Amino acid sequence: MRLRRPRKCMSIQNVTIVTFICLFLLSLVTIEKLVLNNWQSSITKETAGMSEKMNHDTIEKVNSFFRVPVTANELGKKLIENKTINFIDEKSRNSFFLGILNSYEKEIYSFVYASVDGEYYGALRNKKGELELIKNNDETGGESLHYAVNADLTAGALIQNTGSFDPRLQEWYQAAKTERGPSFSPVYKDLIVNDLAVSVSCPVYDEEGKLMGVLGAHILLSDIGDYLKNEAAGSNGYVSVIEVGTRYLIANSMGEENYTIARGGALKRNTINGLSLPAAKNSYEKYLKSHEEEFALKIGDADWYANVQKYRKTGLDWVIISVIPGSLLTAELNRNIGVSAELAVIAGILSIGIFSLIIRRLYKPINGLLAIAENISAGNLGQRVEIVRNDEIGRISNVFNRLADNLLDMVKHLECIVEMRTRELNKANEILKESQSQLQLILDTAAEAIFGTDLNGCCTFCNKSCLRLLGYAKPEELLGIDMWSALGCGGQSGEASLNGKQFFADFLSSDKAGGEKTGVLKRADGTCFDAEYRALPQLREGEHVGYVITFADITERKKGEEKIRFLSYHDPLTELVNRRCFEQEMKQADTQQNHPVSLIFLDLNGLKLINDTFGHTAGDEFIVKVAKVLKNNCREGDVAARIGGDEFTVLLPRTSREEAEVIAAGIKNQIAGEKVNMVSCSVAVGIATKIKHWQKIERILETAENEMYKEKSISSINFGIHAINGIITSLHMKSPWEKMHSEEVSKLCEKIGMAMELPETEIKKLRDGAYLHDIGKITLSESILEKTPEQLTEVESEMLRPHPAIGYRILNLSQETLDLANGVYGHHECWDGSGYPKGLKGEEIPLISRILSVAEAYERILNREKDRKAGMEKALQAISMGSGQKYDPAIAELFISIMVEDK
Repeated sequence: MRLRRPRKCMSIQNVTIVTFICLFLLSLVTIEKLVLNNWQSSITKETAGMSEKMNHDTIEKVNSFFRVPVTANELGKKLIENKTINFIDEKSRNSFFLGILNSYEKEIYSFVYASVDGEYYGALRNKKGELELIKNNDETGGESLHYAVNADLTAGALIQNTGSFDPRLQEWYQAAKTERGPSFSPVYKDLIVNDLAVSVSCPVYDEEGKLMGVLGAHILLSDIGDYLKNEAAGSNGYVSVIEVGTRYLIANSMGEENYTIARGGALKRNTINGLSLPAAKNSYEKYLKSHEEEFALKIGDADWYANVQKYRKTGLDWVIISVIPGSLLTAELNRNIGVSAELAVIAGILSIGIFSLIIRRLYKPINGLLAIAENISAGNLGQRVEIVRNDEIGRISNVFNRLADNLLDMVKHLECIVEMRTRELNKANEILKESQSQLQLILDTAAEAIFGTDLNGCCTFCNKSCLRLLGYAKPEELLGIDMWSALGCGGQSGEASLNGKQFFADFLSSDKAGGEKTGVLKRADGTCFDAEYRALPQLREGEHVGYVITFADITERKKGEEKIRFLSYHDPLTELVNRRCFEQEMKQADTQQNHPVSLIFLDLNGLKLINDTFGHTAGDEFIVKVAKVLKNNCREGDVAARIGGDEFTVLLPRTSREEAEVIAAGIKNQIAGEKVNMVSCSVAVGIATKIKHWQKIERILETAENEMYKEKSISSINFGIHAINGIITSLHMKSPWEKMHSEEVSKLCEKIGMAMELPETEIKKLRDGAYLHDIGKITLSESILEKTPEQLTEVESEMLRPHPAIGYRILNLSQETLDLANGVYGHHECWDGSGYPKGLKGEEIPLISRILSVAEAYERILNREKDRKAGMEKALQAISMGSGQKYDPAIAELFISIMVEDK
């Protein structure tokens, strides 16, 4: 039989190199192909996604433009239907229209109301940004007159007469009347502002459902075009808004005109056909044919991605077209592909060369390692491998060397090891005997109480902690007695007491043995305490002989847990439940048995004012008073909660909307009767009721919150002036001298204004501003208020300096005092710029501030002197010396001449 010769094969070293090269090239080609395909797919998806996102963002922006006039109409409709607005009273009527335009100055340029009788009132913002009042009634002979706005909200000078005008013939009026709800007019050119506009109208009905009139909010479409330019510029795409049917342009991101104005003033609307971008027109044509909303198209050599979305509302039928060039990302792709290919070739060549060198160097020591390994396996433990490198082969060599050393040591020292183990075993036995004698010592030093019983529950041992917690003096008092009869406490503190053998039977079941439980234990004197205990069986040679019980007093821990539990569900300031607890209560109350469920949402008016003016202690007093009123008005089952800094809610199960309104009215009236530092408390309230089972309770809460915000926008107007009156009254009660000072300065300012021949409105501002100019001193103590400037310490002077800024913030609370704020803010400025708080100079200082400065200085010097004649001379001399430095020289000279004539 012939022996088979071994087949020649490549060495492991060469096999490793060839395998690495093949796998490397295969992986490189595969990865390149996958990356290229993924890039191309990602670019297509990314470009289409960018186009879709541009459309969605545009729709959201257009919605936000229309949301404002709809909200303004809803607010106006509610005020008119609730008879809050009196159209007979000119000031009430004008305040209503001007308030809406001031609230939405960027979104609405005109807000009007047309009655079924043809009367037409409103306000608009003209090309200069100034407000005008509109009136058309029997008084104007059916002609629309535009007036300027006076400071007291009355109609001022006539600006223009736009001729006879019947609003009932307008499209926006007819659309709202026909739809019996909010509607949008077609796009038109506004007569006042050269821009495309849309009217959003809303009908108003009386209690019998009869049409009273129509509210109209007019908005300009130029803001949509501005938004499209910015949005498209950020994504290198183009957006157009087209009117369906007419193909008229509404807005576009290319900056091209949506309309042109002829010389005669006629409006010519431009269509999508006039756009310089063919992709927009082609996309619209393809959409009309295929009705696809997302597609790609090719124009010349360029690829484009388009997305078309419909935008429809009552009266509006638009489409929004977004197009993005495909070249936006493909150029970068081609460049990356070329760079990647070059880098891959270079990396492949370097990797293969380096790998070959490393493999050849690493495999070199293996033959020597194999020879030494064969000698060691043959029993020659004296052989050692020479370690030339500290790599894997070097570490293997080191392992072989240690293995030989260990085997040699084991052979030489086997008997020594056995002898050592024997000594260790004997020592362990001695330790075990000693530990038995120290067991009691260990038990006595343990902080946890421990005792043992036999199977009948009689005590067999106990430690010192057990005696201390149970109130016994020595172990003999417990040894041998039935522990469960001695410790049972009858279930006080809401926990079950221990129950003898039945306790062990339950506790030592397979799923509870060794687990911790809580209960109530009795002390030697008969008192009980909360305890946490654990019971384990005593086993001796596998036989159950008794039990070991450990326990600890957890009375203080339970008190702490109760306190933490209370704080986690309650507001620490008011002790009402917090938002977390309220949301749980709200979900639990959301059952069929509790329907209808009503929610009241309250928000405090002026909390920031009280905090800034009187300090956070006064603000906390306000919050506590509101919480007390809520507690007093809650019935059994109701839940009042503080869910934010100045927000409260009340949950009313089994309560109709009408009952909730009665409760809310009572709460508002009681809160209105409370005062904090002479400022009447006030809240805004919103109510909502869940009637149907399918309504979500969270949406009901949101509805109540929205109702609250609507009321807050109205009530905050009246709150401001009431708060200002309360603050100035509080200041004058603290310091009668300040009241006299305010009245005297007010009279002097009126004299100066009349001498300067100012209009009556400006004189009234002077008189009112002078009376309120020191309202910011409300934060100062009575001791500071009674001192003259010379008597103040350096610290007290610094405390006085912020009072103009505080007064400025207070007067900004009300529309009626808003125009006084700047004058009060600057009444300590000096003509030469050395004053405060801003260091204004010359005519940079408001006129009312310059007049106030002279009048206040005169009054303070005059009333400081006992001899009024001497005081007048001294005061006039001081004003004369300060002319051109502290005081306006013209006003100072005029004032001196007035006072000299009055002598």
